Amino acid sequence: MNSTIQLISFLVSFIYGILFYLLTRFNKYIIENRRIVFRFIITLIFIIDIAILYIYIMYRINHGYFHIYFIFTVILGFVVTHVFYRKIKNMCKNCVNKLIKR
Repeated sequence: MNSTIQLISFLVSFIYGILFYLLTRFNKYIIENRRIVFRFIITLIFIIDIAILYIYIMYRINHGYFHIYFIFTVILGFVVTHVFYRKIKNMCKNCVNKLIKR
């Protein structure tokens, strides 16, 4: 695997970590007031779908080469989004409010 494909894989993995965090928050919002069995089933399906989608994307990018540092990059994207989520959310709200006032 050449360095260009590795850089693309790192970038996609980081963005996938961000997307995974946002989808996890959305999943939590959806199943918040449900029964425990329903929450378990929906979360299980969600995790399986996310894992299969990541494997498929990595297969399309780098033809099935899978390294542990791609997973670390996904985790890094997840953690960075978790840390900066409120700042990003407030910044987006301010931008939307400015656009609405125009």
